[in-house]
Amino acid sequence: MSKHFDSKREAVSLINKAFLKDNISVPFEKKYNELEKKYKFLSERTKKLENVYRFHKGIVQNISSGIVTIDFSGNITFINHAALKAIEYSYDDLINQPVNQLFADLYEAEDILKDLLKNKNMFESREVNLVTKTNKIIPIGFSTSILQSNDSKFEGVILLFRDLTNLINFRRQMERMERLATLGEVSAGIAHEIRNPLAGIKTSAQVLEESFSPNDFRAQLVSRIVKEIDRSNELLKKFFKFAKPSRPQQEFVDIEKIIEGVHLLLVSRMKKKKIKFKSEYMPELPKVFVDESQLEQVIVNLMLNAMDSIDSSGEINVKTNLTEMSSVSDKSNEKEMVLVQIMDTGKGIKDEIIEKIFNPFFTTKNEGIGMGLAISSRLVEENGGRLEVKSEIKKGANFLLYLPI
Repeated sequence: MSKHFDSKREAVSLINKAFLKDNISVPFEKKYNELEKKYKFLSERTKKLENVYRFHKGIVQNISSGIVTIDFSGNITFINHAALKAIEYSYDDLINQPVNQLFADLYEAEDILKDLLKNKNMFESREVNLVTKTNKIIPIGFSTSILQSNDSKFEGVILLFRDLTNLINFRRQMERMERLATLGEVSAGIAHEIRNPLAGIKTSAQVLEESFSPNDFRAQLVSRIVKEIDRSNELLKKFFKFAKPSRPQQEFVDIEKIIEGVHLLLVSRMKKKKIKFKSEYMPELPKVFVDESQLEQVIVNLMLNAMDSIDSSGEINVKTNLTEMSSVSDKSNEKEMVLVQIMDTGKGIKDEIIEKIFNPFFTTKNEGIGMGLAISSRLVEENGGRLEVKSEIKKGANFLLYLPI
């Protein structure tokens, strides 16, 4: 007999010992064939189950939303890749650990877990803040559902969440645009109403000035009035520039040439303050479709602000790149845009005022009227772009300029 036949004989012998009753003998080949059929059936069923498992695991792990499951004690029993990426932890860091450590507000976490685990009250689109492993706060929107076993027993809770950082930034951008648009309309109306009487006052003052001799102190007072009127008119011009900027004459321009041109314009002032200028341009960067003179004005304003934020000695770093973002003029879909970052090593901007810096007349400087950033933001928007800022106190500010290509 062959070795293969001996192995069959041994298998059948074991089957006879385990399953035969009353010493009834079954033909060897028949027993082996039945066993082989059952084995193939179980093997195929196992493969199908493994495929189903891999399929569902792939969905859970590759979905863009974060998924976390917790048990009755509030401990994490599962967490997918998207959730781990958002909060910067590893799987081993969090498995079987309390979920409340992920919440920025522990008291809020206790209330949420009480509602979920004790009262079984589920949430829909609730917004909270989580804290990452690097102590960064991220806003999320989450919904929950009951985790049940096959026999419908309550085993815990499923939390499904998304990072709302980009959405919140977009909301703020929209609110700022609406606020600026409203201020622009009001400003235009006020400026127009003030400009006409100022013209009459100036004409009258000039006539009055001519009636006095040059040495008369009253002539000096009237001259002072004329100068203040001229100063007010300059302010009104800035108002009109913000409220009704001239229609951009857009064309394809090289952003690198504009930046270098502005640097040449300001290089002597930078040297006096011992400010170093560094640039990092992306090779073969597409041209931007903007009004060249308006964009130049924006970059001058941003560079001057960067210089003003540095007391003595520091660095301004300009970097260009490509990025995906919806433009201000067309938010229906994301488009490729040029990103210009103007970064400084200055004092930085406090969190409580960072949303106000683009408002007209808001300034932290002793001199100035606070129109530079307001006008810059408006000009960028008119050109189909976007202007944002990120900052840390004592680490400097980073102005992000998104431009259409």
